[in-house]
Amino acid sequence: MRERLTRVQEHLKRVRASERVLDEQVAHLDELAAEAETRRLVARTPLADREWQQARTDLDRHAALLEEARRKEEGLLVERDRLLERLLELEGPS
Repeated sequence: MRERLTRVQEHLKRVRASERVLDEQVAHLDELAAEAETRRLVARTPLADREWQQARTDLDRHAALLEEARRKEEGLLVERDRLLERLLELEGPS
């Protein structure tokens, strides 16, 4: 039981580290997409439109990865809490 709890905790640490990186990437890509949209609106050229579409695609992809990491974190927290409760039940009252 403790071994499973340790594995869940290690996985949770990795997911949280990935989430922090993705959060920074999403913020950066959001800025790039906003700049590309401004260029698209001002330039009104096919190239500016493609650059904006690519920036949006990158932003959307990373935002989806961030959301997936957050869902994994939530699931791991639920699993960790369940394991802790079971461990406490097995150890009995102190």
